[in-house]
Amino acid sequence: MVSVLLVTYNHERFIERALSSIAMQRLDAPFEVVVSDDSSSDATLALVSAWAETVDIPVRILPAQPRLGITLNYARGFASCRGRYVAVLEGDDEWLTIDKLQLQVDLLESDPALTMAASRILVYDDATGASAAEPMLALDAMTATVTSDELAAYNWFATFSCCMFRAEILERLDPAIFETTAYDWLINMAVTVHGPAGFVPVVATLYRIHSTGTWSSTTELNRTDQIRRVIPRYVELLGGEAGRELTRLLHALDALLRDARLLESEPSALVEQRNAGAVAKQSEAGEEDARVHADPVALPIPRVTRLERPRVSVIMASYNHAPYVLEAVNSVLDQTMADLELVIVDDGSADDSLKILSTLTDPRVRVYRLAENQGACAATNLAIQQTRGGLVALINSDDVWEPHKLQRQLDALSARPDVTAVFSSARFIGEDGVALPQERIPFGNNIFRQPNRTRAQWLRYFFEHGNALCHPSMLIRRAFYEDHGLYDGRLRQLPDLERWITLVKHHDILVLGDEDLVRFRLLASEQNASSLTRWNVARGLHEHIAIQESFFDDVSDDMLVEAFLDQLQHPLIRTREERECEIALLLWNTPCGMQDVNRIHAQRLFRELLGQPRAARLLRARYGISDLTLHYFAGMERRSIPVAFDEWLTTLDELRSTPPDDPDLVPVGAVPAGQLVRIAVSRTRRPGDASLSRRAWRNLRVLGRRP
Repeated sequence: MVSVLLVTYNHERFIERALSSIAMQRLDAPFEVVVSDDSSSDATLALVSAWAETVDIPVRILPAQPRLGITLNYARGFASCRGRYVAVLEGDDEWLTIDKLQLQVDLLESDPALTMAASRILVYDDATGASAAEPMLALDAMTATVTSDELAAYNWFATFSCCMFRAEILERLDPAIFETTAYDWLINMAVTVHGPAGFVPVVATLYRIHSTGTWSSTTELNRTDQIRRVIPRYVELLGGEAGRELTRLLHALDALLRDARLLESEPSALVEQRNAGAVAKQSEAGEEDARVHADPVALPIPRVTRLERPRVSVIMASYNHAPYVLEAVNSVLDQTMADLELVIVDDGSADDSLKILSTLTDPRVRVYRLAENQGACAATNLAIQQTRGGLVALINSDDVWEPHKLQRQLDALSARPDVTAVFSSARFIGEDGVALPQERIPFGNNIFRQPNRTRAQWLRYFFEHGNALCHPSMLIRRAFYEDHGLYDGRLRQLPDLERWITLVKHHDILVLGDEDLVRFRLLASEQNASSLTRWNVARGLHEHIAIQESFFDDVSDDMLVEAFLDQLQHPLIRTREERECEIALLLWNTPCGMQDVNRIHAQRLFRELLGQPRAARLLRARYGISDLTLHYFAGMERRSIPVAFDEWLTTLDELRSTPPDDPDLVPVGAVPAGQLVRIAVSRTRRPGDASLSRRAWRNLRVLGRRP
């Protein structure tokens, strides 16, 4: 089934780790190892030969030849492989998961159009022990495909060692490719000319940077210059869209190298001045664009060496929570239910979080680092992609679980096998871990203490009130993410609400609303993602509008009627136009805390429907709504959120500066996601301005029926 092509040259220091990672592979079909050594002058070949005598794997060591160089050594290696698929491992790299080959074979077998499969990699600095997961690809899905022109724009697969190819595609490659300096980049592009590459987002390959590496030992400028020199030949060999994309890249690299050489020739004082200007420009970008890089920290290499899967996979996205992260980790490891793994993704922390995480020795813990801050969704999604259990639980890096949390939820799932996710209530704590007094808890202590509802009732609740499910209390079947997708990285304040809306459209959930299984930490320093800041409130508004655009997607007519029967004008829905008209009226008419936001989307829907002849006739005949009605809608919303946005944020500033004992205002502090818009909207409402009275609405409908 698979030929493992082991390519070596003076890899004596690392080869035993590479060989061990091959031997641990578990594949549901035979595989062979083909060794293509490029005349190593150290003990590399002797170590490989000794290893071949000890393993129950067919090993073929190709005859020694005078030094061929990287490209020709690969050419003879590929030609000697007999498997249906060829997986490459360079002698200074290694594989990290026991099923790396199986994952790639499964992907290629499932889609005959794919020409190759690549895994995510761990870029490992041999000198410092620092590491980072790469590439930042497929951070919102369990799989992805990459085309030849996309590879031409950016080398998404940074090493041969993460790649598996269809042998029949390798046989089609132009021999001239191997007569030039054919880095893995060119060969991957040449392969994907025949079809896209599949991507397995599991961190399954370690790519080692070391001082003797052919590529990694050179400077960034030299690497850029080498790439620029080979591109014209690549364009000639590939042509097509990939060639056009490479030509664009060539011009960009020309400009980059020209600027770099000019910079080298400038006086040092001028260089310092330019650097200072760059720093100042970054500071002006504000809080959202600031990126601070921490010193390198050696993390244990995260390996998966067992096929047995844990019952629960716990995920944690960690970011700048050094004072709290160890307590959060220990609350997971000290669970009464021990059959678990803990997957931690550090999202580019600039404090001591990584140093603390590097001290963890429990074999159930794997820590991955992102080189730069990507946002909570990206870090959370990458963690989910690394999980191996059938159930997924999430904990924030500043929260704490009660010791029996997982066991209680597992018992609940066992009693209700029809349920896809179990949530619980939470107890609010402060920085010191002590329970917060009532006056410091937004909306009291009951936001997460929810009763159980039907799927339709939950849909109605989310529509009217936003979120009330405690994210770090979640225990969910992993299949939900596989079937319906991961968190939307375009959202920051409300990604969990967006997923819960999708969840209740398709599955039943259970809420242990009277059990505080989580200690939810509120930070006065506003480090929570849901803190009541101008940034977060503004984002919350726009994200609610974005979520409403797809709120009713995949909602059946029966579920729509069940959830909103009392608000529907004509519940007997038979056509698409009837459904869309009822949804537009729901958005406009339903009195709730989210109504001002809903009406923004309602106006867009009415505008679209009035542009469709059948829908426009239906709106006029059944509901008395015409173009003139839309004009009225637009005019009466003069105090809607987008128009009064400055006033809205001014009101927020008043909220934050008001003494907490003012009974008319919400206390200052962090607010659970989904509540931010409700706070601001409720504070900016004025009677008769922000919304129509029932009498005005009745009069409007009468006006709409007039000729």
